[in-house]
Amino acid sequence: MITFQELINLKTELFNSKKVKLVRHKDSRVEYREFIKNKASLIEYQKEQSKPVFNGVDYIIAFEGIEGTKAILFGFFKVGGVEIINNQYYYDLIELDICEDLIDRVVIDWGKATITWHQWFAKQIKEVVEILPKGYIGDFPGLTNFILDFQELEKLFKNSSANRIWQNHLSSVNGVYLILDKKTGNHYIGSAYGVNGIWGRWEYYSKSKHCGNVELEKLCNISDDYHLNFQFTILQSLPSNMSQKEVSDIETLYKLKFGSRAFGLNKN
Repeated sequence: MITFQELINLKTELFNSKKVKLVRHKDSRVEYREFIKNKASLIEYQKEQSKPVFNGVDYIIAFEGIEGTKAILFGFFKVGGVEIINNQYYYDLIELDICEDLIDRVVIDWGKATITWHQWFAKQIKEVVEILPKGYIGDFPGLTNFILDFQELEKLFKNSSANRIWQNHLSSVNGVYLILDKKTGNHYIGSAYGVNGIWGRWEYYSKSKHCGNVELEKLCNISDDYHLNFQFTILQSLPSNMSQKEVSDIETLYKLKFGSRAFGLNKN
């Protein structure tokens, strides 16, 4: 067993002889993938406190609570000044560029006293229970039980070895998928069949952004980052031995159901 304190002391001496707190934010509704997408909001959230919990503290090491008593590391912060407004404490927390290879990867056991969300680094020994692979996007929830933002799609294909279960499932099936333009609410419905199934098709999107689809390409030409509005999900998974015509017929039915030809981004 290695403790979190031992791991950090191997990486940096910054916290030696400093007043450092560990903090654990917990939302029982948050899953790993949602956490890594909403870190900016979490960072802002921790700056506002109802009590002076960070007064006299030099640094905080912040975690997000996940299942049970586990918590995953999301950042290191220097505590600057504090402003008091209407009995609320607003801390200037400066994120540090240290131990970046550990962020979003190190999972600790916070212990039984999870109700105590801020604890002194030097006094509370935390066991490291897992170090997640670099580029991991979370557990695979099932073929029709997830939504991927474009940033997640890119991360998935850039780190396929860390997300092998995703690759195994997505490459073994054909399917009909939906791309949502979050900015306008318009849909594009497509299908994947043949070698590597949905995985092969979506890999092309991760590289090209529009996969040669006319309306998606037009949107991508609006700005260099427009593709970040695209969100991917599977409407129906289909057997890998299903013919191209059979898959296309089911795709056509979904286009009619969603009206994606008349009102969306499909032109065929």
